[in-house]
Amino acid sequence: MNFFNKYEKGEYPYAKYNMKKTWIVTCFLYALSASIYIMGYVTTHTNKNLLTIVAVLGILPASKSMISAIMNSRVRTVDESLKNSIDEKMDGLNGMYHLYLTSYDNNFYLAHCVVTNDSLICFTDDKKFSVKAFDEHIKKHLKIEGVDGILIKVFDTKEAYLNRLEQLHDITHNKNCNKKVYDLLKAISL
Repeated sequence: MNFFNKYEKGEYPYAKYNMKKTWIVTCFLYALSASIYIMGYVTTHTNKNLLTIVAVLGILPASKSMISAIMNSRVRTVDESLKNSIDEKMDGLNGMYHLYLTSYDNNFYLAHCVVTNDSLICFTDDKKFSVKAFDEHIKKHLKIEGVDGILIKVFDTKEAYLNRLEQLHDITHNKNCNKKVYDLLKAISL
């Protein structure tokens, strides 16, 4: 866990917490640049001073933070009742909430996913979700990591997803988590 992050990526409260944190940091960075500019202007009564250069350079990290804040704002959160239903079925499985993966052509929102020894089971409520593009995106990253033989299944209805989680309990070897896949998902998501 990072010093600045109260929650780890994939935990239920992480998405909301990270969005608030990035917006606060963004506002602070813009306010800092503005205050440095105002300080320089008030002391010299002109824009032509060293503090103006520092303030303008301070806009760069503020703008980078703004992009992160906008991207983190796109991550929707699972409602509490669905979270409780998923948590009831998780017993011993390794899962993550609110993953938002980006590629050059598509963005993929996963409300929840479970990583087992030989499969990746995902739930999304995004109507624009392209299963084929997601499959290609994940398999490309898995190949880079040297992982193959992972079954990827995406569900778009919560009933089907909850049924699949229940079925995973009957298959004892599926309680083990493929750590490489789990870490990869954390690394390539917001």
